[in-house]
Amino acid sequence: MKINQLVLLAAFAAMFATSCVSTQKYKEMQTARDHFKAESENLRVTSQENEELKNKLRMSETQVQLAKNNIEQQKTELGLLKKYNEELSARYEQAAKENSKLLTQYSSDKMSYEEQVAQSLEELRRQQRQLEGLEGAIGNQNASLESMRTDLMTREQRVAELERLVAEKQAQMDNLRTSLNAALRGFNATDLTVVERNGKIYVSMSQNLLFKSGSDKVEANGSAALTKLANALNDNPNIEVIVEGHTDNAGGVDYNWNLSTSRATSVVKILALNGVLPHRMIASGRGMHHPIVPNDSEANKAKNRRTEIILSPNLDKILELTK
Repeated sequence: MKINQLVLLAAFAAMFATSCVSTQKYKEMQTARDHFKAESENLRVTSQENEELKNKLRMSETQVQLAKNNIEQQKTELGLLKKYNEELSARYEQAAKENSKLLTQYSSDKMSYEEQVAQSLEELRRQQRQLEGLEGAIGNQNASLESMRTDLMTREQRVAELERLVAEKQAQMDNLRTSLNAALRGFNATDLTVVERNGKIYVSMSQNLLFKSGSDKVEANGSAALTKLANALNDNPNIEVIVEGHTDNAGGVDYNWNLSTSRATSVVKILALNGVLPHRMIASGRGMHHPIVPNDSEANKAKNRRTEIILSPNLDKILELTK
């Protein structure tokens, strides 16, 4: 189970560590990852503590047995002392008749042995109380061990469920990638690419495919590509969609930001008109601030003028398990 947890942590970190979702979600996933690491370390420490408690329990049981044996020995000695006291009492009565000196001596011996008997009784009671305390401590340790076993079982169930959800999300992404490759086959590779990285699928469409220069109105070829993309997304309803508009560095900052935002909004509207539910989508303009290549040539500027559609699985259930 420890190896599975480490593998899960590695897969979880690789899948979500560098995602391009919103800043809040990115922080939440980092917190989830750290929390889960802490959960895994707690499991390891708890297992060690469980083993130490077992060893302490065995030592306590040995001590209890020794205490019981000691009590039995004390009972035997007490019986002998009682018997001897009875004998002294008989001898005392006989000596009283025979000699007053012997009476005094035997009276002293009798008192001494009575004190020993009293002391032995007190020691027996003390050991009895100690035994009861040990039995109570063993009971508490057993209850603590049972609670820890229950907690470990619960955590193992959460880990198994998390592994199942991660595998399920990966299967969804594999199915989506297959659907997209089939739906978008035939478009020029310079105008449309589909790549997967960091557990997300990036569909990148060039300005040449979607828009005329300076316009935010989607052209016919771009609308056809978006329609096919919408059909694939409708077959995968648990996938979240982020549409990002990007520009080159020509023009001012405000102009590029406004243009990239309006283009992303236009793409979202077409996807919505083709059945993609609006609550699944986010439209954002990145302006000229996230180029994929330097804006040092017309060819590179053309590559930076793009719209990226980022597809990722819904992580709400996974995040709930890591809280």
